[in-house]
Amino acid sequence: MNIIYEYSHLGGVEILIVKYPEILKVIKKVIEDISPHKTKISKEKTMRGKSLVAPKDLNIQFKEKLENLGFKELRDTFRQFR
Repeated sequence: MNIIYEYSHLGGVEILIVKYPEILKVIKKVIEDISPHKTKISKEKTMRGKSLVAPKDLNIQFKEKLENLGFKELRDTFRQFR
């Protein structure tokens, strides 16, 4: 897969460039190694029947490749108190 557009949420890419350039290289390599498969058939009115990349399959590929390199998922949950 190729990177065409990049969105840096809360300056994340800039932080990687300055503080963690080696991790950024690994992430870009993982993105290059992903091979998207068009396994989803669209049900949308304007694209009915068109073959698309399934986001769930893409997420599984990313998770497997990153876990194989020693990365693990970290989640923070925020609760509102009333």
